[in-house]
Amino acid sequence: MMFSLSGKIAVITGANTGLGQGMAIALAQAGADIITLGRSPATNTVDSITNLGRKCHDIRVDLSERGAVKKAIGEIYSTVSKVDILVNNAGIIRRNDALDFSEEDWDAVMDVNLRSVFFLSQAIARKMAEANNGGKIINIASMLSY
Repeated sequence: MMFSLSGKIAVITGANTGLGQGMAIALAQAGADIITLGRSPATNTVDSITNLGRKCHDIRVDLSERGAVKKAIGEIYSTVSKVDILVNNAGIIRRNDALDFSEEDWDAVMDVNLRSVFFLSQAIARKMAEANNGGKIINIASMLSY
């Protein structure tokens, strides 16, 4: 192993499949305990992580909803006392021509892909700053953003 994350706690959004699942499992393989945030259960991810001997807590939250970040922060910090790593991976896309794109679709995409990323990062960064232990925040973007 090139490095160890033993004793570290990582929060990953959108970890039930794909890249988010891969990142959650890789961080667990490096020794971190994991908290997953998503609107769908991350059952396979949780099983893979616990099979590695790491702890994994799966939190249900729809990041497109107002108040979701506050709910997630409350549950995260009722489960653990610190977060060392945040990976903002959750994202959605709504495809339509610009002339036909609805306000509802625009809001849904912006709420998940931008608003929740900013406010989740802000809330966890505040806790990291209060603890004075540093930490890492990683934001993932899709090539579709171009």
